[in-house]
Amino acid sequence: MNRMTPARLMLLGAALLLSAPSALGQERSDAVLVLADDGALDDSAVHAIRNIAASELRKHGVVLAEDRRTAGVHPLDAELSTLALDLGARRVFALRIGGRLGQKIPLSLDELTPETLMPVHSASLTATGLDECDVVTARLVDAVLGGRSAESTAQMTTVTATESKPFAKKPGERFWFVGLPVALYNAGNTPTGFSLGYGYEAENFRISVTGAGYSRGSDGVAYVAMEAAWIPFATEISPYIGGGFGYMGAGGHGGLGGVIEGGLEAFRLHGVRALLGVQLTVPFFDTQENSGVTVIAHRGVYPAGFVRLAF
Repeated sequence: MNRMTPARLMLLGAALLLSAPSALGQERSDAVLVLADDGALDDSAVHAIRNIAASELRKHGVVLAEDRRTAGVHPLDAELSTLALDLGARRVFALRIGGRLGQKIPLSLDELTPETLMPVHSASLTATGLDECDVVTARLVDAVLGGRSAESTAQMTTVTATESKPFAKKPGERFWFVGLPVALYNAGNTPTGFSLGYGYEAENFRISVTGAGYSRGSDGVAYVAMEAAWIPFATEISPYIGGGFGYMGAGGHGGLGGVIEGGLEAFRLHGVRALLGVQLTVPFFDTQENSGVTVIAHRGVYPAGFVRLAF
């Protein structure tokens, strides 16, 4: 009767120990990762992206089946479902590389049910070149396993170039507006006035904040208002109409009021502007002065003409 020597027993035990993790890993495999589309990229790039996805899935505790039949590109059809069920997979992950759009590479990851290949959760992002595919792939795995959108997985170190791209904006300019308003009442007296504003002007509108004051004789008004104007024509000269609300003082009283104005704006195709128009300033409060002995009536509306320069 042959007896096994202690050395042979040790070799047999070592072999069993080495084979145990492999067998255990196969028993515990519960997911399959396949490539649904390679986007016609180089094989080395496709292989690297797939390996990154597999590594990230394993980091999250997903045990992937290691089988040669999962290699290559697999359409999402009955054959894939049969393969997943044959491998005992309870989860199927399909990685899709959308191909190049210039330098951009769209990537998506879907978790599917093995029986019907219906999507459980999907996420997609666009990498700006191959150098960004590792970051994008890792975020897709986080999104799919966490049941979140890919955008919500962004961190300071993983924001993509596409996400950090500033918004495209329509053209517009900022101006200082300096003006001389002339009160159109009390014609027998000398008018005084000044205005200063700052605003943003686009092709067909203007928004601004203006401080102004003007008077003629003993009757005048001063205000600070937020204003908006519509400029219908994108030409060298255009009419405009606008208005605004703000705080104002008149007749020794103060409160809310409104401003309405209209006129012409010239030199719109240059770096400066010239405005000529008329305005009505309307206090929303009583402007009468009552000293207890006499009542001094002031105007309820303050009309004025103006000329302004914007630069």
